[in-house]
Amino acid sequence: MPSQRHSNTPQPTPGHVRDYSQVTDEELVVLTDDSTNTEQEKSAEKVEGRGGEVGGGAEEEEAQRKKAAEEEAERQRQRQRASEERAQAKQNEATQRLCGMVSHTKGVVDMVTADSA
Repeated sequence: MPSQRHSNTPQPTPGHVRDYSQVTDEELVVLTDDSTNTEQEKSAEKVEGRGGEVGGGAEEEEAQRKKAAEEEAERQRQRQRASEERAQAKQNEATQRLCGMVSHTKGVVDMVTADSA
């Protein structure tokens, strides 16, 4: 199981609400840029920043790219699973509502039938 990555984006806590309409455009751009970077892009930026280092070279870069691609694939699988779970929950809820309506209707029919007998 892959390790959980800690996000640098502040997460709201219960009782804490931030009015994002008061955030300046510059802050929004920074948040958007940070939040949309994939692991592969971050790895590439890291490698570019260390261009002068001697060592792993191409092999290390390839390993980082491979790891980033695997992490992105895992995130995609998790998003797909979550989407499927939401769809199943909606279907279950609709089925429950329908069963409740049928049960209620049957009860009404039984009452009317009993009254007319």
